[in-house]
Amino acid sequence: MTAVQIPFNIPVREAFNAEDYLVTASNVEAVNWIDRWPDWRGVHCTILYGTRGCGKTHLSHVWQQKAGAKYGDLTQITTADLDQMPACLVLEDVDGLLTGIEQQEMLFHLYNWQKEKGGSLLLTAAQHPKHWPLSLPDLQSRMLAAISIEIGAPDDELLAAVIVKQFTDRQINVPQEVVNYLMLRIERSFAAARDIVSRIDTLALSRQRKITVPLVRNLLDDLPENEV
Repeated sequence: MTAVQIPFNIPVREAFNAEDYLVTASNVEAVNWIDRWPDWRGVHCTILYGTRGCGKTHLSHVWQQKAGAKYGDLTQITTADLDQMPACLVLEDVDGLLTGIEQQEMLFHLYNWQKEKGGSLLLTAAQHPKHWPLSLPDLQSRMLAAISIEIGAPDDELLAAVIVKQFTDRQINVPQEVVNYLMLRIERSFAAARDIVSRIDTLALSRQRKITVPLVRNLLDDLPENEV
């Protein structure tokens, strides 16, 4: 019987430096805006939105490094914390945290406080603010007045680069033929690319095999159609 190696659950270290960000037509508007910092023409609040895994977090890290910003957790901040807020603040996945009036009021207070102090907010979200579950009219008007930039679905160039980067973050040099094979067979989304690379890495480790087209083909053949 052939022994099967159980892979260790080793955390993946993702690279978030500016030089690691992959720029194509689908994200160039967002990249150009971040690059303009600090010349944001008096803009107080910027919202980057797009599907899961599209690069919002990576780009927010680029801005954090440029602006000396800090990350905040909207569910943990209280009005008592406002005096300690940094001039530049990042809040991630905001639209998923606004279902309660308490979080909406906190974002409203943060927005006003940052603006009064001449600071800047960078928010990330899955959708444009017009689709957020906002029941506070004053907050809604402020969010709709913010600069909102979509990071779009990946084109061929970006999807291929994302696949390569996902392998690189795992310290794997993958053959180009594997990338080409995946490009024709997986869902065209960042989340799908991240998921399939994770599955391939786990399978290769468990079988103690190199990542090749036959290995990837075996994996894809075993997946349900709705998971490819």
